[in-house]
Amino acid sequence: MRTFRFFPSERMYKEFPWPIWALGWLALFKAFLWLSYEPVQPDELLTLLGTKYLLNMIPMAICAFGIWNLRRWAMWGLLILSVANLVFFLVYPQSLTAVLIESEVYIYSIILSFITLLCNGPVGDLLILLAAPIMLRYVKK
Repeated sequence: MRTFRFFPSERMYKEFPWPIWALGWLALFKAFLWLSYEPVQPDELLTLLGTKYLLNMIPMAICAFGIWNLRRWAMWGLLILSVANLVFFLVYPQSLTAVLIESEVYIYSIILSFITLLCNGPVGDLLILLAAPIMLRYVKK
């Protein structure tokens, strides 16, 4: 059995499956990108989102490194975290307003909202769930 590495060199080889490479980066962005922006929302919603992101951060990062090592547990972890995040957005639909970015420059609002929807919102979670068959094809038993 191969040893676990945080940044395995195999992920940079051209033979390494690019969907797995991209899913690892998406999971890392989902784990840490929320630290870089401050939505203007009521305190209760910010507390709720902060708690959600804090609870998600470490497992999502561990699963990101695990998927780069082609580990099956990482695939299941990403799928479970994505389902839990989608359920969170269904239970607290008002939290979607915190994911959308408002700017005086309209194009910035669109671009930044897309990034946060992908990395902190339901779009990234849906992409991870849609990639399940690809992950199953490449992860080791």
